[in-house]
Amino acid sequence: MISNSRSAPTEPSVPPQEESLGWPASDAFSLNPVEPLDLSSRLDPYWEQLWAPGSQAVWSTKDILDVPRVTPVYKKYHQTVDEAVEKFFNGKFFDQKLSFLGALDSWRTMTAQQVSAFTGMPEFSDVNSFPLSNLFMAGLIDIGVFNDPIARLDRRLGSIYRPTDSNSFKKYIEPRLTYPEWLHITGGTPWTSGGQYDRHNVLATELGLRCAEYLDIGSVLGEKYASVDLLAGSGLGKNVDKPDNRRADGVIVRKDGLRIAYELTANDGADFERKIRRWADLISQRPLETSGLVVVYVTAGHPARLGTSANPRVATHNTLVRVLREYPSRGVDSPAQRIGIASWDEWFPARHQLSDRFLNLTANFATGTGKGISQWESKNLLDMPFAPHHSFNATAINSNMKMLGQTPWWMREGDHTHLIGTPLGRQNLAPPIPTYYRGYEPKFREFGIATGNLEGHRITLPDRLKAQWKSRNSE
Repeated sequence: MISNSRSAPTEPSVPPQEESLGWPASDAFSLNPVEPLDLSSRLDPYWEQLWAPGSQAVWSTKDILDVPRVTPVYKKYHQTVDEAVEKFFNGKFFDQKLSFLGALDSWRTMTAQQVSAFTGMPEFSDVNSFPLSNLFMAGLIDIGVFNDPIARLDRRLGSIYRPTDSNSFKKYIEPRLTYPEWLHITGGTPWTSGGQYDRHNVLATELGLRCAEYLDIGSVLGEKYASVDLLAGSGLGKNVDKPDNRRADGVIVRKDGLRIAYELTANDGADFERKIRRWADLISQRPLETSGLVVVYVTAGHPARLGTSANPRVATHNTLVRVLREYPSRGVDSPAQRIGIASWDEWFPARHQLSDRFLNLTANFATGTGKGISQWESKNLLDMPFAPHHSFNATAINSNMKMLGQTPWWMREGDHTHLIGTPLGRQNLAPPIPTYYRGYEPKFREFGIATGNLEGHRITLPDRLKAQWKSRNSE
C-alpha cells in the first residue's frame, strides 16, 4: 500500500473561509472622482476571469511591427521612431504621458483601464489614440490583449501594457527630460523592464489601486519601490545581507507610515516556503518601531479553482505555521505578529464588490495560544498599533511619493517643488545678485520679484523645472 505523507490533518488547522458580506463598490465613496475610471466601471480582472488558468497574454511589440506584414495596423501607428519621440515631447498630454511611464515603470504590467485610473486620462484606454501610438512607436511600451479567442472585449477595455525590453527610454527620452520629469518617471533609479507576469502583476496593481481608491491611507507603492533593500535596507539607512532582487508585489503605506508589504500568491510551489522564511528572517532583524514593516500574503487562486485542492488558501496558512515554528516569539516585533494572510475572495466577494474585511485590511495571524484553528486570530492591519522611534521619520515616504508618476493622480496633485528645490539649490549655489552701478544702490527688493511691466508678480521656475503634477481633468 502506498502512503501519502501529505494527507490532510484529522482536525482543521486553518480558520474557515469567511462568508464575507459584500456590497457594490458603486455604493462606497471612491476617492477617484472620474466616473468612467472607478472600480465599478472597470473590468474586474479577478472575477471576470480574464485569463484561463495558466495562460498568458498575447503581446505586440514595436520590433514585431517593424517586420513586413500583410495585416494592416491603425493609421496612427504609421510613424518613425523620431516622429514618435517628437510627438511625445511636443504633443498633447505631456505631463500625463510622463505619469503613464512612471506608473508602468513601477507596477510593471497594467490594464488599459488601470493606467487611465492612475493618470486620470480615459484616452489611455484606447490603443488607437495618438498618445498610445506615440509611446508604442517610440519603443517605450508593449501592448497586449487577453488571450480569449471568443471574447468580445472592446479594444479600449481589453488591452494591457508593459514596459518594453529595449534601451529606447535611455536613448531617446531620458536625455531630454528635466530633473523633476526624470524623477517623476524613475524615482531616481534606472528605468527597468523585468518581472513580467501578466495576471500576477495586473492583480497586484488592482489591489494597490483599490486601496488608494477606498481606504484612508498615505500612499501605495508598486513593485519597483517594494524591494527588500528599500523596505529594510538603504531606505532606512541600513544594510541588508544579500538583498539581491527580492521585493514584494506592492506596499500600502498608512498615514502614520506603517508599511504593509503585500504578496499575492496563486499556488504553493516549492519556492513558496523559502519566500515566507526570508520575510520572517528579515522581520526578526528589523523592529517595528524602526522599520514600520509588516507583511500580508493575499491568496488569489483562480476563481475556477476556489473550491478545489488547487486553492492555495489552506496551504498558505499551513506553510506560515511551519515557518513560524523556527521563530517561537509572539512579541510585538515577532514574525508571528507581523506576517498575516488574507484571501482575495474574502476582501472582494464578487465582481465589483467590497467587504468589511477589505475596508479594514483584515488578515489572519498565527498568534493564538492553542493549536489548529485556535492558533489563528483575525486582526485589522489598518488598526495595528505603531509608535515609530523618534529617530525614524516614518511619514516622509508619503510626501516623497507625491512626486512620482507611480502614485494615483488624486494622491499627488499639487506643487511639490519644495521637496527637491531649484536647480541652483541642488547645486548648493546661491541665486545671482545683480551688481549695482552709477554710484547708487536702489531700494532693497526681494529677489524673485519682477520690475517694470511685471512689477508685483513673482518670477517662478518654468513648469518643466517644477515637481508639479495634475491630471488632465484638473487642467
